[in-house]
Amino acid sequence: MFRTLSSEMRPVPQDAGGFRRADLPGRASGFRRVALVVFLLTIFVILFGAVVRITGSGAGCGQHWPSCNGEVAHLPQSLETTIELTHRVTSGLALVGVILVVVLSFRAYPAGHLVRRASVWALVFMLVEALIGAALVLFALVANNASVGRAVVMPAHLVSTYALMAALYLALARPSGSAPARVAGAWRLFWLGTAVLVVISGTGALTALGDTLYPPSATGVGARLAEDHGQSSTFLQKLRVLHPVLAVLGGAFVASLSARLARRAGSAGAGKAARTVTLAVVVQLVAGVVNVLLSAPGTMQVLHLALALAVWLAFVRLGTEVLGLEGAR
Repeated sequence: MFRTLSSEMRPVPQDAGGFRRADLPGRASGFRRVALVVFLLTIFVILFGAVVRITGSGAGCGQHWPSCNGEVAHLPQSLETTIELTHRVTSGLALVGVILVVVLSFRAYPAGHLVRRASVWALVFMLVEALIGAALVLFALVANNASVGRAVVMPAHLVSTYALMAALYLALARPSGSAPARVAGAWRLFWLGTAVLVVISGTGALTALGDTLYPPSATGVGARLAEDHGQSSTFLQKLRVLHPVLAVLGGAFVASLSARLARRAGSAGAGKAARTVTLAVVVQLVAGVVNVLLSAPGTMQVLHLALALAVWLAFVRLGTEVLGLEGAR
């Protein structure tokens, strides 16, 4: 009897943050539900950002940020304003959501946990995204602006988007745990693949900008090349050929590299993740061909961006399997 009482009165073990360990599983489950909603909302915001660019709605709120046409509560009078204001509102909700994710991660996981760190990085990159969005508006790098400045900011915007999505995914991912704690050369290969994907996506952002500002009108590959490299063509048109070439070569390289990482890991989880990367790359390349043949309609541009995110997240998933990140969970 006394032994039972003493065991019942024994303090419940706590983590470094002072939380009862018995509470952590329930809090982690709640965290994951919220984080998943924020993750999906962020994907919507990213894809809707492409809609803003395609429809030329970036100047829908004028050269004002964060207000819309100088008003905090603005009633849209045009479709462009409605689109831009919707993007700002959903972006704001995503920012609030990421802040909530950070708070919940600190309540659900102990100090030093990967989920805590990933959540904090997600907030950092979300703020970077917000600052880039503000710069686009305040410096009028929207609508029909075809300056070098906009051509530089657009790829940077996509890189920060990739970093944001990787951080959010790491906060959610559940590695299989079957991979060894260390795979020889895994980090070097992972960063190499990341660099290739960033370059491909960066040139893709330039191509998308060129397709929006200078929609291709010629039919046939030869006629398109002649159109893009004529005397009156702009630098965005001249660069348009770069992305398809890099996408094919880089996509094949990333698929091969993923298979190599999976073989080194020697786990079922890594093998499945590598196959997912290859499948995503193939689907993306097919979509890219269709996009070119159809002269880059808006719907295909949004789909192309969605598939680019799928390739990136599949590669990040592979990273969680081969980099020993499951040991931090």
